[in-house]
Amino acid sequence: MTIDRAELFLLAWAWAKQELWTWRLPASRLRGLFRKALSQAWAEMKRRAVYRAQRLAAFAVARPADEIRTDILALECKDRLCGSDWQRLDALRMELHAAA
Repeated sequence: MTIDRAELFLLAWAWAKQELWTWRLPASRLRGLFRKALSQAWAEMKRRAVYRAQRLAAFAVARPADEIRTDILALECKDRLCGSDWQRLDALRMELHAAA
């Protein structure tokens, strides 16, 4: 499980600044809010990493990439896509990403 530290700190600073603005606090309180925001951002990044790992593990028994591309092409060539078609297309694209 790898966590991008730049993304982690950007998220934490954004949440700390949002909290500062929400409570209308002076800018000098930003560092104090950052500690809580950093722990929340760390938990969120770990949750995202676990979610990504679970999604990739779901495709551990991957089909050949050519077969997945054929399914995607068949779905994209339909005249009209409904909600379930879009969800299936997203799942196929994730499966293709995991297979590649």
